[in-house]
Amino acid sequence: MKKLIKYISVFLLPIILMGFIFELLIRRIPNDYEYKKNYLDHHAEEVNTLFLGSSHVYYGIDPKYIKSSFNASYISQSFDYDLEILRKYEHKWKSLKYIVIPVDYFSFYGRLENSPEAWRAKNYRIYYDINTDHKIFNGTEMLSNKLGVNLTHLYSYYLKGENDISCSNLGWGWSYKAVKHKNLIKSGTAAAARHTAKNNLQYAANLHLLDEIIAFGEQKHIKILLFTSPAYKSYVSHLSKQQLNATLSTIKKLNSAHQTIKYYNLLQDSTFQAQDFYDGDHLNEIGAKKLSLKMNVLLGKI
Repeated sequence: MKKLIKYISVFLLPIILMGFIFELLIRRIPNDYEYKKNYLDHHAEEVNTLFLGSSHVYYGIDPKYIKSSFNASYISQSFDYDLEILRKYEHKWKSLKYIVIPVDYFSFYGRLENSPEAWRAKNYRIYYDINTDHKIFNGTEMLSNKLGVNLTHLYSYYLKGENDISCSNLGWGWSYKAVKHKNLIKSGTAAAARHTAKNNLQYAANLHLLDEIIAFGEQKHIKILLFTSPAYKSYVSHLSKQQLNATLSTIKKLNSAHQTIKYYNLLQDSTFQAQDFYDGDHLNEIGAKKLSLKMNVLLGKI
C-alpha cells in the first residue's frame, strides 16, 4: 500500500505542480474584470456617474462622452453583481450622484449563474474579489475552464502578446465594430428567443435585488436612472408580449413609488437605425456614441 501511494504521489506531483504554474500564469494575463476592479480601487471616489448592467451597457455606453463617469457593466452581469459592486466600494463613492442600470426584457428572468455564461462567475471571484456563489471550481482558472481554453489563453498572451482586455480606459466594450456587424434579422430573432424565459422563478429574487439597489441609492442620496436598451426591430418583434409587459409594468410601479429614480424606455427609440447596431440587440460604436450622448442629456433631466 505504501509503495502504491508513493507511485501515485510521484505520478500526480508533476501534474499538480504544472497545474499550479498554469494557474499563476493565467492569472497574470490582463483582463477586463481585473482592469475594472483596479480602476475602481483607485478612482471610485472620483466617479460621478456609474453605469452598471449587462452587455447592452458594456457595448452601448462610452463614458468618454459623459463627464466623470465609468462603465462597470459587463457581459451577462445581473442585478446581484451590480449590487455587489456598489457594496464593495460603498465607502468610496464620495462623488457618486447617478447610478444608471438597464432593465431589459430579460433582466428579471435570469441570473448569471443560471445562464449559458455561468462560467463568467469565476472571474468576479478571482479578479474582482466578489463571490456571490460558493462553487469550488469557480475559485480557480484551471478547474473552471477546459484545458484547451486555458492553453489557448497561455499561447495567445505569452507567445502572441494578446491579452484579454477588450474595454476602453473607462470601461466601454469597443469590440463590436460596425464593419463586422452580424445579420440583424437572424441575430435579432435568435436573441429574442434566447432571452424569452421558460418560467418566472427568478423574477421575485431579481426584483428584490433591484429594490436593494434602489434602497442603496436612497440611503446614499444617489439618483438612479433606469432604462430599457434600444434594440433592432427584428429583436423587438419576436419578444413575448407577456414577458415584456410584465417587465414594463414592474418598472412603472417602481418609478411611481420612488422619487429618487427615473425611467426611460428606449427599446423602440426611432433615433436608432440599422447602421447603429452590431447585431439585433447590441449597438456598435456608432450607436454607442448616440446612446451615450442621449444618456448625457437624460441625466441632466433628473
